[in-house]
Amino acid sequence: MRFSLSQIPLVRLLVPFAIGIIAEFYFPHHFLFYYTGIFSFLLIFIWYWQEKNQNAEYSLRWVNGFLVTIFLISSGYCITLLHTPSEKTDYISNIGLGGQDSMVVTLVSIPQEKQKTYKATGEIKGIMKNGHLTKTSGKALFYFQKDSLAEKLNYGDELVVISQLNEVSPPSNPDEFNYKQFLQNHGINYECYVSAHNYSLTGLRGSRFLMRYANNSRKKLSKLLKEKIGGNEAEVASAILLGYREDLSRNVAQSFVDSGVVHVICVAGLHVGIIFLLLSYIIVFPSRFKYGKVASVVIILILLWLYALFTGLATPVLRATIMFSFLTIGNSLRKYTNTFNTLAASAFLILLFDPFSLADSGFQLSYISVLGILVIYKPLLSFFNPSQFILRKIWELASVSIAAQVAVLPLSLFYFHQFPNYFIFTNILVVPLLAVIIFSGIFYFLVSGIPVISTCAGWLLQKLLLLMNSIVSGASHLPFSVSKGISISAYEPILLYTCIILIIVFFSSKKYYLLVSGLSIFIMILSIHAAKKFTTRNQQLFTIYDIHGKTAVSFISGRHCIMPFAKIDSNDFNLHIQYNQWKLGVNDNSNTVYLTDTTLLSGRLLLKNQFVQFNKERFAFIRKNSDLTNGAFKPNLHGIIISEGYTLDIAGLKSAFNFDIVIFDSSVPVYKLKRWEEECKKLNLNFYSVSSKGAYIEKLST
Repeated sequence: MRFSLSQIPLVRLLVPFAIGIIAEFYFPHHFLFYYTGIFSFLLIFIWYWQEKNQNAEYSLRWVNGFLVTIFLISSGYCITLLHTPSEKTDYISNIGLGGQDSMVVTLVSIPQEKQKTYKATGEIKGIMKNGHLTKTSGKALFYFQKDSLAEKLNYGDELVVISQLNEVSPPSNPDEFNYKQFLQNHGINYECYVSAHNYSLTGLRGSRFLMRYANNSRKKLSKLLKEKIGGNEAEVASAILLGYREDLSRNVAQSFVDSGVVHVICVAGLHVGIIFLLLSYIIVFPSRFKYGKVASVVIILILLWLYALFTGLATPVLRATIMFSFLTIGNSLRKYTNTFNTLAASAFLILLFDPFSLADSGFQLSYISVLGILVIYKPLLSFFNPSQFILRKIWELASVSIAAQVAVLPLSLFYFHQFPNYFIFTNILVVPLLAVIIFSGIFYFLVSGIPVISTCAGWLLQKLLLLMNSIVSGASHLPFSVSKGISISAYEPILLYTCIILIIVFFSSKKYYLLVSGLSIFIMILSIHAAKKFTTRNQQLFTIYDIHGKTAVSFISGRHCIMPFAKIDSNDFNLHIQYNQWKLGVNDNSNTVYLTDTTLLSGRLLLKNQFVQFNKERFAFIRKNSDLTNGAFKPNLHGIIISEGYTLDIAGLKSAFNFDIVIFDSSVPVYKLKRWEEECKKLNLNFYSVSSKGAYIEKLST
């Protein structure tokens, strides 16, 4: 695919604008960008005036482009700063937060049911200060204790809440998902638990009518699917048809990830494209109507944007809707529209109104996958040209899947550390089925009020969803279905993309130095991973992870791990520990040990009742009062790990053991922790609290 840069002006505008946004992420409040923006704008104006009134030399034409680039970088920086919530004078943290604050809150998300609470994002419109309501801005996560009123909460409800706002905690375990940063990218810095009877409805609606109607309709239709379809099929249907993934179970979602078709349950360009094709076939006016073509374009655009609104205006949906809108308008005007320009225009508009989308993995993966399809699909398709219709369609689907997967591969490995090995086959089966499910789902919603027809439509939809779930689940459970534990550092995706670009350009230009360069970078990446494996083979680590209310201890020797006395489930492990152990090169992380009299890790780890010896260091795990030794002999220990079952004082530990440090794991309640910390200070003992300071990590000698 060859074209000049003059054909993609919006791409040339987008790149410096995005660079400015990234600059603000890493260098906030830098005065240089403010003055550079103003200065470059003035220079552009002066240069334009000079060029218009005095014919500037052709050799200096680059000056205008350079000034525009500098201005766009500064603009991206300044717009990001303007969209930073904490920069507003009326932001909640800038007006001073007390303890229990009385707040006026508008719910801006559908309340999501949890085990003990309903979670919803709320926009704080005002806080009571000295008997007066002070107008504020800012969002927070609210957790409402379950009661009869919490069940009735809806998007757009305005509440009066009496509770305390707390800053979202940063990750407390190594390589754990940074939920605090994720929420900050969505304009949320605080969270709040609201107990029953500490809030009330004002009866007012604090959000826009269309958004409120769309979100409440989603909730009702999701409830309809639960009642009539039921089971995992209803969860998948809500995700596919409504963009409502909150009810999707972790196991079902993971099966879609492992089989390489997670994009099916994330409403995005594929779904919008299917809706667009359906509307294009249905909404056609006869040629005798004078404004028939204009009317069909207007109706298609309105319905597309209503669909985007209905599915929650997620970034992938916005991107696809803007793209199809531009394509529809361009085709109706019989104008040539460069797809790269259209893609860049949608990205520019989204970033203009929400620059923090650039830091969102969904935004990055969405745009890069489409870019990969645009660049790789046609050259890949030309490698094989079967004459049979069915075989040709299968190859087309396979080519799209390969193109998208190659494009997102570096980022996918960086964010998710795994690769679905059978993605081609599952996409060939699932993508056509997705189109049928979307058509059937829309039909079911339209006829849901007609008794007999709705029953038949619901039965058909349920069977189609059951078939999809069976394909996905079967593929995810096949041997070698997914390669997990692939850990790459932040700079490696850049190297991988450089390698991919060089090889793609080689196939179009046939310049062999590009192929050699690409393969050289790939060999360099392999060398980096070989060096990592070499450095981790002798590592000796003792770690106590911070998992609220639980004990999680690991001993790592080389690339092997043992977790004695663990009281965690698979969800705890996947959320808080898995990525760290993958980064350390540990793949046999299923070794949770409950035995208390054994030798492990090739003799490096000895377990004997409550005592552990790891290499040269000895530890005692005090989980109950009887774990204290009775007798004149005081064992010499490196560390003592205290769990919630121990109820005596610290002086008892000191009289029973000689030790360097006492560590309180995350199972210890707060009231015990405060008392024991005070005792440690009085006794001049070295102590560490995992729940207060985060995971305890110690490198030990062999």
